[in-house]
Amino acid sequence: MNLRESLRIGWRSIVGHKLRSTLTTLGVIIGIASVITFMILGGAFTADVVGDLDDENEPMMSVVTQTEPDAGTGVMHVQSPIYTESDVDRIESIDGVEWVAPTGSLSPVQLTHGDDSITGGFSAQATNPAPFEEDGLYPLEEGETFSTEDEAIVNLQAARLFDEELSADDEITVTFEDGSTESFTVAGVADVDLGGSSSNPTVYVPLDAHYTVTVETPRDTRERGYPSLLVKTESIEGLDSVQDDVEAYLESDSDARELKADDHEIVAQTLDDLVEQISGIVDQLTIFIGGIAAISLLVGSIGIANIMIVSVTERTREIGIMKAIGARKRDIVQLFLVESVILGAIGAFFGVAFGIGLGYLLVSWIGWPMAYPLDWIVIAVGVGVGVGVVSGLYPAWRAAKTDPIEALRRE
Repeated sequence: MNLRESLRIGWRSIVGHKLRSTLTTLGVIIGIASVITFMILGGAFTADVVGDLDDENEPMMSVVTQTEPDAGTGVMHVQSPIYTESDVDRIESIDGVEWVAPTGSLSPVQLTHGDDSITGGFSAQATNPAPFEEDGLYPLEEGETFSTEDEAIVNLQAARLFDEELSADDEITVTFEDGSTESFTVAGVADVDLGGSSSNPTVYVPLDAHYTVTVETPRDTRERGYPSLLVKTESIEGLDSVQDDVEAYLESDSDARELKADDHEIVAQTLDDLVEQISGIVDQLTIFIGGIAAISLLVGSIGIANIMIVSVTERTREIGIMKAIGARKRDIVQLFLVESVILGAIGAFFGVAFGIGLGYLLVSWIGWPMAYPLDWIVIAVGVGVGVGVVSGLYPAWRAAKTDPIEALRRE
């Protein structure tokens, strides 16, 4: 029996039981569609994040402390004030460094503008004016950077917290956890949007006047300590060289090296490093979620195997007749394998189509760029055909072992 004849007989059996064939392939369709959809979402999210970060293209790096989370994947930033004033001065003296901006988190609980108050849902950070100056990291939509201790910068998200959007020269009051309050004049509104997603509403205040956290240094002196630093280099071309020098200092001669916990790691991270880190985390999560969705492929393979066994039982007499007129065991195996592969291929085709369609609708609704996971589409088609082969092996072998005499006696 040639392959064309096996295809014709297998297709006739499938279309002769349309409802049964549809239900049989449904598990494969759902499984493949789920995997493709999650891969599209993961790829689209990564493309959105990477695109936003690539657009920044700033000669910047951040110095942060990281550790591995107790559960899950990726890394977790640690807010430990280990970077001292001496560390800041030494990094500023490295050739190619334009400025260093220490950043310290404050503890606000309420933000007030006029008669309106917002409790929670925003943060306050102390830093120096450098990130908001011309050609700085955070472009100002209006106003200018702060120059006195009673001035502040708000990002766009904080400006939009109130019904009447904050603008330059507006007055705000910040209430802190210890009950103290500070009044500020909004010097400017900054567009702070890094990492591919909107920043939290944040008020930025002058570092020297409002950040008071100190630590004891390895030299038995007390200095202010910061949980993170922003470093800008003089040019994008010199960024890698400066990054190497900053890392060398932090690893060999810094106060932070002595003050950090043993399970913490100091990282000088550029935007390229951040892109790579985010992409790796998203890829891990996408594959994990896709693996869960792929469980339905197992259900689909069981369904195909089950229906093929039923088909062998129903067609016992037909098998006996085929053997009686000269069909060999390999012809019978080929016939049932072809039928199961057709079912798997149908499931793969519709699964890929539904997965791409659903993924496109979701990323369009969210507003992410569409990313076609071509490698996973090829894998999905291969899995669909493979499911058909694996699921049809036992039924095909069972059909080939049928005794033709016993089969012809079957009513």
